[in-house]
Amino acid sequence: MASLDTYLRIIGIELLAILSIILLLLDNRSHKRALSTVFLVVMGFMLAHFATHLLPGKIAAFIYSSHHEYRSVKTSGLDRT
Repeated sequence: MASLDTYLRIIGIELLAILSIILLLLDNRSHKRALSTVFLVVMGFMLAHFATHLLPGKIAAFIYSSHHEYRSVKTSGLDRT
C-alpha cells in the first residue's frame, strides 16, 4: 500500500498539471494572474517538501549546529559562549 506522502505528491503533480492547462486556456488577465499565484504557491510547497525529504540530515545539522545544548557528543575543545 502506498503511503500518504506518495498520495500527496501525486495530488500536487496533478494539481500543477491542471493549473498549467487552465492557464493556457484563459484569456482574462486578472484570472490568469490569480491562477499563476496559486500555481507558484503549490510549486513552492512541493519544492519545500522535496527539499525536506532529500536533505533531512543536512537541514538538521544546520539547525542544531548553533545550539550547543543539543549536541550528544561533548567535545573536549574550547567552549564557545
